[in-house]
Parts: sequence; C-alpha cells; structure tokens
Amino acid sequence: MHTSSRRGFLRNVLGPAWVGASVLEQAVFRAALARAQAPSAPADLFALEKVADGIYAAIARPAALINCNAAIFENAADVLIVDTHSKGSAAAALAAQIRQQITAKPVRYVVNTHFHWDHIQGTQAYKKLNPNLQVISSVPTRKLMAELGAARLKASLDEVPKTIEGFKKQLAAAQSAQQKAPLEDAIRQAQAYLAEMRNWTPELPNLTFSDHLVIHDKAHTLHLAFRGRGHTAGDILVCCPEKKVLASGDLLHGFLPYIGDAYPREWPATLKACAEFDFQSVIGGHGPVQRTRERLSQMAAYIAELTEAVASAKQAGRTLPQLQAEITPSRLKSLESGGYGRYVAANLLAAYGKVGLVVSEDPLVAGVRENVASTFRALDRS
Repeated sequence: MHTSSRRGFLRNVLGPAWVGASVLEQAVFRAALARAQAPSAPADLFALEKVADGIYAAIARPAALINCNAAIFENAADVLIVDTHSKGSAAAALAAQIRQQITAKPVRYVVNTHFHWDHIQGTQAYKKLNPNLQVISSVPTRKLMAELGAARLKASLDEVPKTIEGFKKQLAAAQSAQQKAPLEDAIRQAQAYLAEMRNWTPELPNLTFSDHLVIHDKAHTLHLAFRGRGHTAGDILVCCPEKKVLASGDLLHGFLPYIGDAYPREWPATLKACAEFDFQSVIGGHGPVQRTRERLSQMAAYIAELTEAVASAKQAGRTLPQLQAEITPSRLKSLESGGYGRYVAANLLAAYGKVGLVVSEDPLVAGVRENVASTFRALDRS
C-alpha cells in the first residue's frame, strides 16, 4: 500500500472523510473508562517518556484510528495535558496511565493546540473526570471547532460503513491467518469507533487567548502562545522555559507536515517565531520526542522550499501532475540539510512497521508528492 504522511495513511486506509472526523457516545465512554481502569485492561495505548522533571511525553502507539501524542505537565497540585486524541476512550486510557505511572493529581487544564479531530475528540473524557476542567485554545481554533465540527463529523460517519465493507472484502480474499489478523482488528476498531463517536458533540474551549497566556505555577511557568498561522489558522504551543521543553502540536513534529488545512506561505515564518522560546526538547503531535532545536529550522526550510517551488511552477502554468513529477525529494535541498529527510523517513517507516503496513514506495517520495498537491491547493488560501 502506498503511504506518505500520517494523514495520507489514514486517508488511504479509511477514506478521505476520516481526516475530519469528530464524535463520542457517553455510554461507550463510561465503558471505555471502566475498561481503562480495570486490572485486565489491554496494553497501554501510549508510551510514557520522561522529558524533564515533571514533564512527560505520551507517545501514541500505532492504531488503525490514529491518536496524537500528548504532552503532560505535572504542576504543583494538578496536571496540564496538551491535546486529547481521536476518541474519548483513548483519553480515558491515558488518564488511567497517568494515575498509575506518574501522579494521582487531577487534570485541571487541557490544551487544544488546533482543531483537527485527532487532537480534540477526547476532551470530554477529561471533563467527566473533572467538571471544573479548563479547556484552552486560541481564538481561531475555538471558532474552527464550532464551525467545522458538525460537517466533518457527518462526513466521517457516512464513510465508516463503506470502510468496514472494504475491510470485509479484503478479509474474505485473505489467504492466511497472518493476512486476516490485521484486517479483523481494523474491522473491530472501525466498528468500535463508529459506536463510540455516534452521539459526540465538541467540547469547546472555555478559555481562549489571542497572543499569549502564562500559567504561573509553583512548579514551573507555562507559556502558551499563538505566533501565526501555519498547520492551521490557530495553532498554539506550550513552553516551559525552566525545563526547556516545548509542546508544539502539529506545527512541528517528526513526520512530514500535513498541509491540507495549512497556510504554506506563512508556516515557515510562524515556525521561526517559535524560536524565541527557550527550549531544547520538543514534544510534537506525532513521532518521537526531539532532543534538539534543529528540527524547527529544518521543517521551516522544507516548507519554504516546497512552497516556493510549487508557486513558481504554478505561476509558469505547470499542472499539478507535472509538478508532482518534477518536485521530488532529490530536488529539495532542505531534505538533505542536517539529515532531515532521513530522520522523517525513518520515523514514517517505524510507524508503518508497527502496524504491519507494507510500504511499496519510498515514504519521502510519496510524502513529497502529497505535500506538493496540498500546497498547490493551499497557496492562495486567505
């Protein structure tokens, strides 16, 4: 199966509407929470990694329905969590992991870095655990959640039965137990997702800001900031300067960028503006923890070079298929700089391997082709 970015994988496997999915059913949530708290709960959905004193990364284990990573900031009396995954059951499972492996302090704050489904759909799980939860986002992100949630929800749910039927056809044609197992699991996950999400409505942030918000806690200071449009119109980051850790959502992560809702002409400048913060480690929305600042400038350079190449060719009258044939990884110097291309490719291959996905094409080739198409369409987004 040809794959590229994490969004490309989801689109190829589950259909295009899943990219904007968002929903949760209360009864299923309660059952999921009970399962997550039970001694017989399945293997942890997240790998918890200590990044600094009181700061942890919850790295999402691969699943058919992708979850984002989360950043966990343990304050003096409570916890702040950055992003809430694709479903309430995943958030409930992480909440249980945090209680068992990190702290019993209550989750007081949840941050939605942007409006995409795999970063916001579990918020209600934390709200159930703490009715006084503070849900924080930028002003644009709250607006996007309110305006686009219903339409993307309907599109995603309409796609699920088709997805399940497609898996069943592949299962019927499978010849071995090895081939059948991942298809059976994918069917199970899709059916469970459909049941869990059917009656969900967005838990909109109750605290928003336009530029900067600072939480002064006894344990450390947390800076929440919006520095411009990039991956979406409202991406924010969370930085703890004392511990030198940045939680960046999908502004900066370990895979190739998803540009479907992006502002590619503005994204590089937004990333460069993030360099003002004092950090050394990065907890991105996807991929491993980055123990360096270098990926910020490398990702900015890649998006800038790609955007300039697409814009110049488009202005010259080149068609999208022509651009996709001409703009390849070997042409993009930014992928060679500092080993950025090798880093991204290794992360993608590792993620695909963990879900048993057979990659028949260089992930950079497929990923750049997808990025070219998204940039072509997004160039003139206002």
